[in-house]
Amino acid sequence: MKTKMLAAAAYPPPPPPPQKSRRLLVVALLLIIIVVSAGVLVYLATSPSSTGPTPKPSATPTGTPTSSPTGGATPTSTATATPTPSGGGANVAGASSLQYSVSVTNSSSGASLGTYTFKAKNVGTSNMMIRIDFTDPSGGSFVYIVNGALQQAWMQTGGQWIDLSSSYTSQWSSWNSAFTGYKNSLAGWAGVGDYTYTSNGETIRIYNIIVNPSLADSLFQHS
Repeated sequence: MKTKMLAAAAYPPPPPPPQKSRRLLVVALLLIIIVVSAGVLVYLATSPSSTGPTPKPSATPTGTPTSSPTGGATPTSTATATPTPSGGGANVAGASSLQYSVSVTNSSSGASLGTYTFKAKNVGTSNMMIRIDFTDPSGGSFVYIVNGALQQAWMQTGGQWIDLSSSYTSQWSSWNSAFTGYKNSLAGWAGVGDYTYTSNGETIRIYNIIVNPSLADSLFQHS
């Protein structure tokens, strides 16, 4: 039993994806400064002068400044502090149940850091239930279940279940944070295919995304 508990501690949930709001806010401020500065220069260049001839107006850039998150094929977003979900991202934001897989690799070496499949029901409520099927880099399999409706948590390894309910609060905090972080990162997802980005030297690929799947309650209880 102690060995299995150590195994559980050795594989904590992955950190949630970085919040992009602060980075986008900085980008927005920089773009605003650039646009305002360009406007001032154009105004000065086209203003009549009492000491000489009026210069011809220079070409004024057109269009809306955009910024693009780091990663794979990601739609550009207008320079605002918080990206507004659209397309598939809007469906994910309003989903009551959600399923997706996450592959984490080292961006430099390409080495796998593990894969996770998240299934969640009653999303966004205190009764949310989360199941995570995790495969470590060596091929070891683990299952984590955090059941908000029952206020209980379990982990399976080596075909045996371990009751983690005594640490339910911390289990809920960790896995809910990870699930919500990945869910929020899908705000820019187009609605088809995968969603990939990089963070802290790691490449995060979210795939097999299913919005509002039918998930049986039995998935969120140990057998």
